[in-house]
Amino acid sequence: MKVKELGVLAICGLLVPACQPGGPPTGGGGDVIIASDLPTSGGEDASGAVQVQQAIKLAIDQHPSVGRFKLTYRPMDDAVAGVANPQKGVQNVKRMIEDASVLGMIGPYGSQLAFAEIPVTNAKGLVMLSPSNTVDCLTRRASYCDPQPDSLRPTGFNNYFRIVAPDSLQGAAMAGFAVRGLGVRRVAAFTEYPSAMGPIIDSFTEVLVRVGGELVLRQDLPPRATDFTPFLSAAKARGAQAIYVVGLSADGVCGARAAMKRIFADDPYFLGFDSMVDPQCIRDAADNANNRIYATISTFDPTQSRDPAVKQVVDAYRNAYPKSADTALYTFAGYDCAMILIDAIKRAIDANSGRIPTRRQVVEAVAHTRQSKGVTGTYSFDAFGDAVSPMMSVYRVDKGRWVFWKNIDARPG
Repeated sequence: MKVKELGVLAICGLLVPACQPGGPPTGGGGDVIIASDLPTSGGEDASGAVQVQQAIKLAIDQHPSVGRFKLTYRPMDDAVAGVANPQKGVQNVKRMIEDASVLGMIGPYGSQLAFAEIPVTNAKGLVMLSPSNTVDCLTRRASYCDPQPDSLRPTGFNNYFRIVAPDSLQGAAMAGFAVRGLGVRRVAAFTEYPSAMGPIIDSFTEVLVRVGGELVLRQDLPPRATDFTPFLSAAKARGAQAIYVVGLSADGVCGARAAMKRIFADDPYFLGFDSMVDPQCIRDAADNANNRIYATISTFDPTQSRDPAVKQVVDAYRNAYPKSADTALYTFAGYDCAMILIDAIKRAIDANSGRIPTRRQVVEAVAHTRQSKGVTGTYSFDAFGDAVSPMMSVYRVDKGRWVFWKNIDARPG
């Protein structure tokens, strides 16, 4: 969950005339287009989004045809004045829908745009695959969701899929890692946003207990809290071996790590989720930023893999873009989204006797993806559009910077 995704509000999709849901494309000269909607000129997200776009292009360059049809890529930018913009994203989606050759899209990058775009694409039967959306309410009903996932899908069928794990699963993954990887049994946790982030602690607690641990303290603190002493003192009194923080680095939650040094003598672990993985956390931890700080990231880092097939794709990306900065978190998730969509379009063409399939047929082909092996995981989808067995990465602070530690299963047993 990124800072900009907190408190997401849905924006009603503005529909435009186009092909009817499930109707066959009627033009485009026989070519098939995969489009993307990413903030490639945005400020905060530009670097990561550009790299996702490059990875998508690599996949399509490697597969220039599907069946007897030429496959091409149409990237679109949804940033306005350096910020990902839902209205611009909806405009981009409408342009995709108007071109009958576009059979699928990859994106958006941020969850707030997904809330705006899903109703538009759903009404017109265009499949969406996101490499980076993590907000639970896009696919999962919960009392705090506004809107609920069902209201984003006016046709009643699902056309939206994502391969990264929802935020709530970060809690489950961290609990398994804490007990099995760090030997932790007793944990204290706090959040500053109980409505939006409480489910992460819920899933953390459920798995923590299941694998032999105990949540000894749970508290809600006010946003941008600066005094963590009462909470930390209570955690110490209850024998906490780790502090689990579900908050935003931008709000200064890692100041709790700095405060731990004067309260604890035995230096408990400091655990968090992806919003903690930025330099601000390290600055706020001050002289207590060391390798006992760990956080989960909702994607798998293939650059650390020893699998020859995975290494081949990573090397191909680096060869294709030698001047690119280091790969970003969701770079290869973008590649896998493209490969899943290419495979689904191929299967839809075969099922349609070698002819261009309808958009609805492509949606159904994606929904029936079975054990598609990518560089960031092996994918099938549940009825809600979530990956059945998503993977995650754990990062830790080492010598004043965040570094990769290990890849883990987001659904621990």
